[in-house]
Amino acid sequence: MKKQLEQFAAEHTLSRNGNDMYGSYNGYQVSIRWGGWSSASFYVGFHVNLGNKMNEVVNWLNVAQKKQLRIANVTIDGSGLYCIFTNMTLGSSLKKAHEVLYAVTEYLKMQGIPGDVCPYCGQPLEEKKLVEDNYCLFYAHEGCFNSKLSQVEGVESAEASMPNNYLRGFLGALIGGIVGMLIFWGLFQLGFLASISSLIGAVVGSLLYTKFGGKNNKMKIVIIASVVFVLTAAAFFLCYLQVVSDAMAQAGVYGSALEMLGYLLETDADVRGAFWGDFAMSIIFTVVGIVVVAMSMVRQQKKVSSGMKKHS
Repeated sequence: MKKQLEQFAAEHTLSRNGNDMYGSYNGYQVSIRWGGWSSASFYVGFHVNLGNKMNEVVNWLNVAQKKQLRIANVTIDGSGLYCIFTNMTLGSSLKKAHEVLYAVTEYLKMQGIPGDVCPYCGQPLEEKKLVEDNYCLFYAHEGCFNSKLSQVEGVESAEASMPNNYLRGFLGALIGGIVGMLIFWGLFQLGFLASISSLIGAVVGSLLYTKFGGKNNKMKIVIIASVVFVLTAAAFFLCYLQVVSDAMAQAGVYGSALEMLGYLLETDADVRGAFWGDFAMSIIFTVVGIVVVAMSMVRQQKKVSSGMKKHS
């Protein structure tokens, strides 16, 4: 792994900082961010000031080049343009990074976008400072960096001081959980058990939790995970009760479906095995869906300022 990174950095005249790289390539400040084997994403950054060409460049990447370069996502902020793609193996990711570096820098040249300017203000880099923004290294005016950092910290401070409405946030999570229940019920009728119901329930719950006034913190993850888990488990039992109720109706048997289910679980080994097997699978799929969304929420909770600092 180390040799692959060293070889790539040398071939592209980039400096290394652990698994990350930065420097000048084809006349433009670029960076590469890789979080190691635990990271599913590979970031290639172009630290330029796009000015009035921003929409044109983003559209070119999202429409004309996204499939050819196999880019999963394109983001842009004051520190530059970032192309993100899925990390499979380090070798394939570095090969794709080379293709992206060459294609984008050539396009920037064709558009007449300068590469020797501060990404924040677009002015020449007469005095420059090595800074880190979005966890990527590049050179910029120290004053411009300080200005952005101050703005980011101000926004984060304002968000931290806002009131947290747990009750309304819980209501949003509950609505999301109910959406997940309905999807689970629909799939169950078709004979499927899948994590998609808890995944969608958690996503909807997360959006509504914040929309209704809940803060994006650790308690949000606990509340959404708990609500989605409990409601998905409840949906499973309700679905089985419906199956028992329908079977009783077809057989002309009258009584409580709940009592009949309890009786079958106690006396019929086949029913007991099928019930607990399906329940175990439902729980596994539910946990998978919740974990996927929880990981996304954890990433969203990282402060932007934590990825910003000056280097000597």
